[in-house]
Amino acid sequence: MPEFNYLAVNSKGKTIQGNLEADNLKDARSTLRDEGLTPLKLQVSDLAVASSKASKKSNAKQSKETKPSLVKSFSKGSSKGEKVGLEFLKRLVELHASGMPVADAVKLLNHRLSDPVQKEIAGFLWKELAEGRTLSRAMRQLPQFFSESSSFVIEAGEATGNVSPILKKIISYLEEKREIRSKVTSSMSYPIFVCLMAFGVVLFFLFFLLEKIEDMLDSLGGELNLMSKILINGSEALLTIGPFVVVVLIIIFGLLMQWKKTEKGGVSLDRSLLKTPMFGKILYMSELFQLSNLLSALMWSGIGLTENLRLCERTIKNKHMRLQFRSARALVNEGKSLPDALRKFKFMPLMQLDIIEVGEKTGNLGNSMEDASKAFREDLTKRIKSMTTLVSGAALGFAFSLVALVAISIVTSIFQVSKTMTF
Repeated sequence: MPEFNYLAVNSKGKTIQGNLEADNLKDARSTLRDEGLTPLKLQVSDLAVASSKASKKSNAKQSKETKPSLVKSFSKGSSKGEKVGLEFLKRLVELHASGMPVADAVKLLNHRLSDPVQKEIAGFLWKELAEGRTLSRAMRQLPQFFSESSSFVIEAGEATGNVSPILKKIISYLEEKREIRSKVTSSMSYPIFVCLMAFGVVLFFLFFLLEKIEDMLDSLGGELNLMSKILINGSEALLTIGPFVVVVLIIIFGLLMQWKKTEKGGVSLDRSLLKTPMFGKILYMSELFQLSNLLSALMWSGIGLTENLRLCERTIKNKHMRLQFRSARALVNEGKSLPDALRKFKFMPLMQLDIIEVGEKTGNLGNSMEDASKAFREDLTKRIKSMTTLVSGAALGFAFSLVALVAISIVTSIFQVSKTMTF
């Protein structure tokens, strides 16, 4: 009798994991429900799973070897690769929206595009399509340019034959995402530059100017004042202890990353990230913005709610939020309404849940989800603006304090010597 691993939710909403024996997957699911558990994840734990993973790894390796050289030069998740992918999608939707089939549009782009990287992308996708694979599956093999969430949404569009509006939704989302990232980068560049200049002034003082000042004071029969001594001793201690602190921090970071790879560790660390001041709320709103945006896009494509939730669950990066959403999805599968399921696990703010509930009752869930997405985007923009303003102010204050400390140390030392001089 095969053994099954399961992840389930009990009547109190607590997540439980374990294993059981059953004749088949259906009997295993029935056994869990008889025990009052709602299954979230149920899979066979035998050598077939390991064999399947090995086969997938071999196929992925073979596919990687066939990718063109320019495509391999881009790293997964890079902003540059995402930009190239966005431009390719824009060209693709222009052709497909005019009535041209996706495969023909990709083939034409392979011949017409002048950018060498986009041309290679089109060539690779056309080769995959010619072998009978879907566009979403082909794109999934190019994570340098197309995110996993985008390929899942396109997969849903292919299932209903509504690829063109889905592509437009993805392009709109990616442009908004890049716009937000650009705002953060531009607003943070100035304070970072100011801090680097302040550190440069301090290092110039410690390693070049300080020695000359000490020689001058010695020749005049004076000595450095208390503030200068504190600055010098502090810098020497930092240079002595600093490397060891850096090594310890690197070791701790490595251990945390290893722990994060486990299911329990990943959930715990991601839950802690959401609780960090200011930054945690930005991560939370970013996940909600992406999720609600994709949900609204999928709802307009005509796919059922259950399948929408399944696809969107795989796009949530925060493991704690993904676990909450999975638990809520299980309740929806059992017949509970979407806002009630999300409300039970406190997945979204109550205001947006009320909007979604109204949309569900009136049959306009797509519109309500789109309104919720706009609200999350506005909230995310405000929080990013507040964070950058606070960080900019703190950086300027820190830089001013460093420079002021150095200047005051020099001036007070010279004044102290001048008072002891007699004519």
